[in-house]
Amino acid sequence: MDLDENLRLEETIALKWSAVQPMAWFEGEWWSAERMFRLVDENVKRLKEAGFSAGDRIVTMLANSPSFLAICMAAWKLRGTVATLNALAGPQALAAQIRHSMPAVIAASPALKSAAEVFSKIPVPTVFVGEKNALPEFKAVPSVKSDENAAMIFYTSGTTGTPKGVPITHKNIISCTNQVLHQVLPDIKEQCMLNVLPNFHTLGCIVAGFMPLIIGIRQVIRSSFMPVENTMRAIDEGGASLLITVPTLLHFLCGAAAKAGWKPRYVKYVVSGGDRLSPALRARTEEFLGAHVIEGYGLTECSPILAAQATGGSPEGSVGPLLDEIEYQLHDMDGSLLTGDEGVLWVKGPSVASGYFNAPEITADKFKDGWFNTGDMVRVDEGRNVFIKERVSDLIIVGGFNVYPQEVEAVLNSHPSVRESAVIGVSRSVTGQMVRAYAILREGQAVSPAELVEWCRQRLPHYKVPRHVEIVSDFPRNSLGKVLRRRLREKYEGSSDE
Repeated sequence: MDLDENLRLEETIALKWSAVQPMAWFEGEWWSAERMFRLVDENVKRLKEAGFSAGDRIVTMLANSPSFLAICMAAWKLRGTVATLNALAGPQALAAQIRHSMPAVIAASPALKSAAEVFSKIPVPTVFVGEKNALPEFKAVPSVKSDENAAMIFYTSGTTGTPKGVPITHKNIISCTNQVLHQVLPDIKEQCMLNVLPNFHTLGCIVAGFMPLIIGIRQVIRSSFMPVENTMRAIDEGGASLLITVPTLLHFLCGAAAKAGWKPRYVKYVVSGGDRLSPALRARTEEFLGAHVIEGYGLTECSPILAAQATGGSPEGSVGPLLDEIEYQLHDMDGSLLTGDEGVLWVKGPSVASGYFNAPEITADKFKDGWFNTGDMVRVDEGRNVFIKERVSDLIIVGGFNVYPQEVEAVLNSHPSVRESAVIGVSRSVTGQMVRAYAILREGQAVSPAELVEWCRQRLPHYKVPRHVEIVSDFPRNSLGKVLRRRLREKYEGSSDE
């Protein structure tokens, strides 16, 4: 293997870079490795002086920037852990996550000073850090020590709505990187990566932010995707050839490229994760960005990649084969082991986390004897290619028959007036559940809910046809743009329209 999985991240990164090498492009200038490591050392000094030590945690609410990367590497040098949070999660959720993570200090963007009341109620010092600056002086608070091998803690709501902290170790991340190097992008060492996805998600933080540092390749950092024109300019000026994206980002990028007649100069690959990539959006990406599109599948608990299409292609409809070192099992919904090729996916391997932070009951529910229950209903073929059917929590059961929302959504999306749809199951006393759909129309198009129901009736078995279709302007989404069907169900259950 190219990377030594017995080393920590800061040790691996130090071995990959010489002082003069350009490491990261940010706001029109290249940061050399020497400049970045100098910022790391300044942060180490401040953390030491503050009393931060092995087993402590630092919470960050920072945009993608050299400062964020340097703070993480500094914390690791002192054998600490970084918990990166979404500043837009809302005061209540943020306060709960901060208390749960029990940090010694909070490092936040200066833009959050106006929300200082959120932090004032928590007995942890908050320092505000610029995108190119070191931590200011502060005094850390004593905290409960945790595993020194945990590099990051990411908070994920999963399907329960209750945030869970997932500790990802140095070995988890290096193992995942090794598998990607060997299986997905054999020429990744020749690429320059775009780092624009938010760093409070594993896809943005680990894949777009730290994989370039670990591998030894350059990255183009953008603190925000919007305005999209600035991201397009950064892609060209920084020479980004490998874009780490999600479908929502691709939708806006392709739209802006089509409008402006923009063709990126260097882009060779576009990796899409976080949600399903529709065939139509894949085709638009290939047309407007001129790139080879690679779809991946993963979860926070898997650091985060589980499967990815190789550059040589994968069977249509699959997200590619499982990474080489991932073992898998298929279970029924009650947890019993199955022998067929379809079921709920359980996985095990060196890139899979071992549990949740400070949550023994949730850990016991999702992790058993080293195996992690992904909660995804899948089919796995002879080549270990994964075909995602649905999240178990989104499966609809109508009169004893299984209905996969994505199947109904595919039919609705095939209507010429529909841009995007979302399908949920809602309770009904006689049949157990019924199918309900929501649709966003294409600009300038008009179609009635009754016409969409009839469109489905002509193309689906009767039990899969939505009983109701509601036209909406948008769906509830997470920060990566993924539709939150759980929120749609909650909204329906809280209404009295039917």
